[in-house]
Amino acid sequence: MILVTGGTGMVGAHLLLACVKKKHLTRATYRYSESLEKVRTLFEKLAPEDPQCFDRVDWVQTHVNDLPKLDQAFEGVTQVYHCAAKVSLAQFHKEKLNKTNIEGTANIVNLCLKHKVKKLGYVSSIAALGVEKEVTLVNENHLWSTNQNHTAYAYSKYGAELEVWRGSQEGLEVIIVNPGVILGAHFWNRSSGLIFQKIGSGLNFYPTGTTAVVALEDVVTSLLLLMESQIKNERFILVSENMKQKVLLDKIASAFKKKKPYFPLGKGLLIFLFIIEKSLEVLGLRKSFLSLSLIETLCGDQEYDGAKITQLTDFKYSHTDKTITAISKHY
Repeated sequence: MILVTGGTGMVGAHLLLACVKKKHLTRATYRYSESLEKVRTLFEKLAPEDPQCFDRVDWVQTHVNDLPKLDQAFEGVTQVYHCAAKVSLAQFHKEKLNKTNIEGTANIVNLCLKHKVKKLGYVSSIAALGVEKEVTLVNENHLWSTNQNHTAYAYSKYGAELEVWRGSQEGLEVIIVNPGVILGAHFWNRSSGLIFQKIGSGLNFYPTGTTAVVALEDVVTSLLLLMESQIKNERFILVSENMKQKVLLDKIASAFKKKKPYFPLGKGLLIFLFIIEKSLEVLGLRKSFLSLSLIETLCGDQEYDGAKITQLTDFKYSHTDKTITAISKHY
């Protein structure tokens, strides 16, 4: 039995569909009924030839901090794909990020050990690598830097990874994947789907830094490949291409036949907005979204090397332009 946590998220839902198509016995966790119905609709759209695929998933309503129900969900499970996470770049979400990503992942690891799960695949992020900004091309051998500020999201994903590595030290076989910005369709109100939504409704601004991207289908394919292989206790950066954020947004705008963003959000302007936000926060008028670490991320030019998986397996990345074109047809 395979367990997928966060089965109604972008990666989790597509991973579930892939598992069901492979005829695997599959269980998945979810939190809200309305999200479940969205996944049912997604399955009907993506697999019209198999109308029963959604019902072949054993759905369990729980979350990563609900230990009693989560424990029950692990009964008979041999492999776990841990996709559940909170994603937010807002500094004021720090406690929620830590609660879900660090504490929740610790719960998953502990239950994997308790139930003698054979292998755990964890969907992390390149944010968790936290390499010092002087490194121009980041690979799997670079280490987290304690000499610089990181976003609350980065800290939470790094802390979650430490829990996964702890599990590996206690005998659990693990795989960690660190995707860049995941480009996928259908989930327009969350994660990278917001980028497409904003372009679709007309986006005028763009950050001046570099971003690393990967297709949603590539994340799912690589996860399945690594979990079904003999590879264990390794991490893999999943990045097909590094490009300026302006270039990425222009590609999306062209595919959507929308106006390209034209106003640059440079570092100086973002710092000015950060100061205004902090002042309003002190006055109790609003919470501060921006942080200096986020500004560094938005304006930085660090790139990521996603070649390791192509060197150790026969995996090949999708081309970004084709991915964006395919997403635009679903929008």
